[in-house]
Amino acid sequence: MNLNTAKHVNHTREEIDKYLKIVKNSIKRDKFIICTTNKNIKNRKFIEKYKLDKNKIKEMMMQLRVNDFCYSADDYNNPSERLYIFCREYELNNWGTIEKAKVYIKLSKKKEDLIVIISFHKPEKEIKRLF
Repeated sequence: MNLNTAKHVNHTREEIDKYLKIVKNSIKRDKFIICTTNKNIKNRKFIEKYKLDKNKIKEMMMQLRVNDFCYSADDYNNPSERLYIFCREYELNNWGTIEKAKVYIKLSKKKEDLIVIISFHKPEKEIKRLF
């Protein structure tokens, strides 16, 4: 495990558009998983709070746009891979009350076009979009 990871902001709109097309193609075909283990308890709590099911998460992922992109970062578990970070505001149902919630989304594209949603929760700090 390499803890010396770098944050990257040298992306073009075209590059992120291409990445999102790959992501959305995988999402459409249900080739995605969302981490909800004890290590990713924030994801599980967020999903439970807003009663999100797989279809709703899929719908939310399909709404991602280039302008929602923030940065990429080296994956400290696998330095040859990049993680892509997005932040988008959604209207979500919090037990009968519709509220706007920003969602921090960290993605990894694996072999066979599998998309792993590593983070899916409210941002812990202010996050800037790149574009």
